Amino acid sequence: MSEIPLPEPASEHPKKHSRARFIDPLVSSVPTLIGVLVGAVTSHFAEVQRVDFEREDRFRHEQVERVGAVAHGFDSLAEPLSTMIAAVQTRKPALCQYMPMVAAAEIRLRNAGVLHGRLFSPGAVDPNGTAEYGREIDALANSPDPSEKSSANLLKAMIGLYTTLLTGVEEADAQFVKNRETFQATLLFEVKVYFPDRIRKEVTETIDAYHDIGKQITSVQAPNKLCALDDTKLGDRLVALNVSAAREMTEFAQTLEPELSDESIGGKS
Repeated sequence: MSEIPLPEPASEHPKKHSRARFIDPLVSSVPTLIGVLVGAVTSHFAEVQRVDFEREDRFRHEQVERVGAVAHGFDSLAEPLSTMIAAVQTRKPALCQYMPMVAAAEIRLRNAGVLHGRLFSPGAVDPNGTAEYGREIDALANSPDPSEKSSANLLKAMIGLYTTLLTGVEEADAQFVKNRETFQATLLFEVKVYFPDRIRKEVTETIDAYHDIGKQITSVQAPNKLCALDDTKLGDRLVALNVSAAREMTEFAQTLEPELSDESIGGKS
């Protein structure tokens, strides 16, 4: 019997060969693709981190500059206040030495009905009535009554001395008001935008404290308030406020840049 030949094995489907030729190179290149993707992602995050760090570093430096500006702003408030206190302390001893005598002279003229204003005796002083007060004193200085004339001349002399004190106080107060308005219009805006709540509160309280000191000093615009003013206490309070304000700004700046010194922040030697 003759052998029956076995059938030839079927050849692979041509589509399968085609698919293999397409997929095999892709599969073999997957590790390379993954490496490229990972590298790209890593590079992207590294760039983002670098940009974020530079932005944060720049913001810290800008914050320190803002802190320095606030510290100088505090100085601009303290300086005119110091001038005001010095003006009072320079003239106060002599003025208060004669105040009882001058007040008594003013009371005599008021009781006689020939003087209607008040500057030196106890009671409310009308700051809008000083011009009329001056005219009445000038008239009384020419009075035929020796007592009235003597009292009026004493008051005129005291007004002359007091005007020197008051001029120094009012000029420094005008500078203080100007500097305070500048602070509130510029620096305080940045404080509210960029500084944390705690620092904003401290800055506002410091400005209010400077304002309160100024308000107490300008009370001498009523001359009968001069001798009751504790200018020494106000001077001590101003010094303490200056130290406290500088310390607050220094400590805040050093939380941003720990290596900063007091001088580099406040600009003081």
